[in-house]
Amino acid sequence: MTTGPKLRLGKTLVPGLLAVGLFAVMALITLNATFEPMTQAAGAGFPDGVSITAELGYALFGFDELQTIGGTEPFLAAVLLVAVALDAALDASLVLAKREEGGEPVAALSSTGETSSSEGPEPAVADGGQRSDGGSRTETGGETR
Repeated sequence: MTTGPKLRLGKTLVPGLLAVGLFAVMALITLNATFEPMTQAAGAGFPDGVSITAELGYALFGFDELQTIGGTEPFLAAVLLVAVALDAALDASLVLAKREEGGEPVAALSSTGETSSSEGPEPAVADGGQRSDGGSRTETGGETR
């Protein structure tokens, strides 16, 4: 008879606490961010001749005096949130793509078996099939082609 779930303390608790802490920090940042509308009259976006990338870079590094227009922080917050989401997706894809055989990780490009022939690999055939002439002659192009 079970009495209920048991909390495992120790090394297994640390990754979970770190994940919850990271979520709390990201939630606080997102909730405390002010997303003000752009100040341009009726037309959203940047005026002609202003580099969007430069404005985001100035906002990222705190160079407010170099900015031509202000209010790019909402764009910067969106770029950073997308960057974090893409990084998490990349990490998850690497974890899902890892192969294991018998509990041990398997490298994708390692070869542990010996080759069957001592001469080396067979030459590749362009169409993926077998040669019709038995491989006795090689075509080099020219009039007979």
